Amino acid sequence: MTSIAQRQELQNKIWKIANDVRGSVDGWDFKQFVLGTLFYRFISENFTNYIEGGDKSVNYANYPDKDIAAEIKDDAIKTKGYFIYPSQLFVNVAKTANINPNLNTELKAIFDAIESSANGYPSEPDIKGLFADFDTTSTRLGNTVEAKNSRLASVLKGVEELNFGNFEDNHIDLFGDAYEFLISNYAANAGKSGGEFFTPQHVSKLIAKLAMHKQEKVNKIYDPAAGSGSLLLQAKKHFDNHIIEEGFYGQEVNHTTYNLARMNMFLHNINYDKFNIALGNTLIDPHFGDEKPFDAIVSNPPYSIKWIGDDDPTLINDDRFAPAGVLAPKSKADFAFVLHALYYLSSKGRAAIVCFPGIFYRGGAEQRIRKYLVDNNFVESVISLAPNLFYGTSISVTILVLSKHKIENRTQFIDASGEDFFKKETNNNVLNNNHIEKIMEIFDSKEDKDHVSKSIANSKIAENDYNLSVSSYVEAKDNREKVDIISLNQTISESVNKINGLQTNIDALIKKITDSSSFNKSLEGVPVEWQNLDEVTSVLRGRRLTRELLSNSEQYPVFHGGLEPLGYYSSFNRPANSVMIINVGASAGTVGYSSVDFWSSDGCYSIEHSDKLISKFLYYFLIGEQHFLKSRVRKAGIPTLDAFVIEKIQIPIPYPEDKEKSLEFQKELVQNLDTFSELTAELTAELTAELTAREKQYEYYRNFLLTFPKNYIES
Repeated sequence: MTSIAQRQELQNKIWKIANDVRGSVDGWDFKQFVLGTLFYRFISENFTNYIEGGDKSVNYANYPDKDIAAEIKDDAIKTKGYFIYPSQLFVNVAKTANINPNLNTELKAIFDAIESSANGYPSEPDIKGLFADFDTTSTRLGNTVEAKNSRLASVLKGVEELNFGNFEDNHIDLFGDAYEFLISNYAANAGKSGGEFFTPQHVSKLIAKLAMHKQEKVNKIYDPAAGSGSLLLQAKKHFDNHIIEEGFYGQEVNHTTYNLARMNMFLHNINYDKFNIALGNTLIDPHFGDEKPFDAIVSNPPYSIKWIGDDDPTLINDDRFAPAGVLAPKSKADFAFVLHALYYLSSKGRAAIVCFPGIFYRGGAEQRIRKYLVDNNFVESVISLAPNLFYGTSISVTILVLSKHKIENRTQFIDASGEDFFKKETNNNVLNNNHIEKIMEIFDSKEDKDHVSKSIANSKIAENDYNLSVSSYVEAKDNREKVDIISLNQTISESVNKINGLQTNIDALIKKITDSSSFNKSLEGVPVEWQNLDEVTSVLRGRRLTRELLSNSEQYPVFHGGLEPLGYYSSFNRPANSVMIINVGASAGTVGYSSVDFWSSDGCYSIEHSDKLISKFLYYFLIGEQHFLKSRVRKAGIPTLDAFVIEKIQIPIPYPEDKEKSLEFQKELVQNLDTFSELTAELTAELTAELTAREKQYEYYRNFLLTFPKNYIES
C-alpha cells in the first residue's frame, strides 16, 4: 500500500472512531479524548522504539517496571524529555481496557506520571500539562465510572487498531498527518470556534514558502499566534530539517490549543529540545525576547480581536510599538500583531502574516501604522487570496510579507484571488501545488503582470493615503463577454420573426384540433373501451446488468433510474419506440419514451409492445397520469413504485371492435400531439434564446451608458 493510500485509510478510520465514540458529547470538545489517545499511543511507541534501539531481541513492553535501572530512566529523560514504564505503555493499557474497572483513574495516574517524570529536567516546561485536556474523570465521558470506562475503552481500542506502518519505513509522519487531519475536520465542523486557530495545510505551505524564500538556512522559525502549530510544522514538512538550525518557537494564548501545539510537535518527531511553545498573551506578555531576532516568522493571528491598546499608556513606549508612534485600535488588534512580528524579525529574514483585508485601507491609527511600514520600506508584498480558503470564514484574506532587507523603495501587490489561483471543492476552496508555485513565481520575479501583479513606488502609495489594498493597484480583469451589438440586434430581430411564425403555426393547429367541423367533431362519436393496462400489454421489470446480457455485439443505450441513456452496452432488452417508467429513487413515477433500441435496467419498467396500442399514444396518455404515479410511490427506505400500480391504470382503446381503425385513430392523435409538442419545444427554445439575447443587449447598453474612465495608481 502506498503512503498516500495508507494515509487515506488511516484518516478514514480515525474520523470513524471520533464519530463512533463521541455520542452526545459535542464533537469539538470530545476531540481532546481522541487526539489525546492518539498522542498517548505515539509517545509510547516512540519511547519504546528509542529504548529498544532496533534490537529485535528486546521487548520493552514485557519488562517488569522494577527491572528498570535508575540510570536508564535518567538517560532517557535527558534524551526524550520524559519516561514511560512498561506497564504504562499504551499497548499494555489498551490490552485490558475493556475489562479494567479502574481504567479512568489508572489512565490519569499514568498521564500524571509521564508529565512528572520530567520534573527537574530541562524538558519540564515542554512536558508539563500535556495531558491537561485529557480529563479521564470528566463527566463529559459519562455520569458513572462504568460509562466513563466504556467510552475510554472504545477510544483506546479504536486507536489500537490503526495501522501506522513501521517507524523504520519512515511512516512516522502518518501520526502527525492523521493528527492534523482530525484537527482540521473538527475545525471544519466547528465553525469559527474551531477554524479560527487552524490554518489549512495548503495555506500554511504558501505562508512557509514566503517566509523562507531563498533562505538557504534560518536560525529559527517563530509564530506569535501559534494555534495548533500547523504553520510551524509546514516549515519542517516542506524544507530540509538542517536549514532550521535552532528550532521552532511559538506563543499561544488558548491553553487547550497550546497543548495541541506541543503535542503536534512531538507527533511530527520534533524533540523537546528543538521546539519552545509558550503559553500567554503575545501582545501584553510576549515571550522569546531573548531569542529574537528570527529569520522566519509565520502567523495567522485572530482577525480584529479586542486588546487593551491605549488603555495601557505604557504600551506606547514598548519597543515593538513605539517606532510607529501609535497603537493599533483597541477594537482591532491586527496591526499590533504585525508590529510585534516586525520587531522580532531579523535583518535578513521575512515575515508572512495572514491579515484581515480591512486593515489595508481603513483610516485613523491603522493608516498611521501603514505609513510607518511604507516609509521605512518594510512591506515587500501584499497578496490577496481567494475567498473561502479557511474554516469558519468565507472572506478573502490577505498575506502581508514583511522584510528588512529590501533594496528598492517599491511594494509588490499580487491579486491571487482569481480562478487561476484556487480550486473549488465541496465546502472550501483550496490551493494545490500548482497554485502555490504560480504565486511564488510571481512573488520571486517582482514583474508586473496584467490583472495579477504590480510593483508600486512607495512615493505613489504615500500619495494614495498609504492605502495597501491590492485592488487599488491591480486592475481586475474584465471577464465580461465582448458583444457584437450589430450582430446581436440582428439575431434578436430574426428570433422575433421566427417566434411570430411559430405562434401562428400553433394557433392554426389549435384551430384544427378544436374546430367543430374537423377533428373535434369526430371525437364526439368515437366508441371507447377502458381497460386495465395489464389487459392490453405487459409491464416488464428491467434486468440487472450481467455479463450474459452483454454478449450481443450490437450497441444499445442503457437507461438506469433515469430517462436519459447513461451509456451504451452490447445487449438487448426492449425494441425501439418503447414506453418506460422509472420505478426507484427520487424520480420514481416519471414516464419516458425511447425512440431507439434500449436496455432497461432494474431502475426502470418498460411497457411491452401491443397490437392494440401505439406506444407513443400510450406515452402521451401516461404523461397525464404522472401525478397519480408519483403519489403512489412508497416512501419507506428508497422511494419505489410497484408494477401493480401501473398495471391497474385504465387505458382508453378507441374503436375497440376495429383494430385497424383504432390504430389509425391513435396514429392521427399522435401526429397532432407530436406536431404540437415539436412546435411548443421550438417556441420555448426560441423564447429562451431571445431572453438570453435581450439580457446581453440590456447589459451592453447599460455598460455603454455607464462607462467612465477608471484611475488606477501608476507605478
